Amino acid sequence: MIYKAVPGPKVISISGGNHSVATDAFVSIINAEAQNGWTYHSMETITVQEKTGCDLQPQIVNTNIYMLIFYKE
Repeated sequence: MIYKAVPGPKVISISGGNHSVATDAFVSIINAEAQNGWTYHSMETITVQEKTGCDLQPQIVNTNIYMLIFYKE
């Protein structure tokens, strides 16, 4: 079995409480990968630490990245 990780959208803007826009963004990725023969397995969250600012006073910022996991036989 072969696995593949695809990053999900970083930011999804919605208006008027229309949450289907957010879910549609993920569905779009899943359907595109399915058309290429990949089967959706799960969504995992990884946290990336990044140093921002100048070298004298660096700030560490944590960012969550949502990875969609797919597999092929």
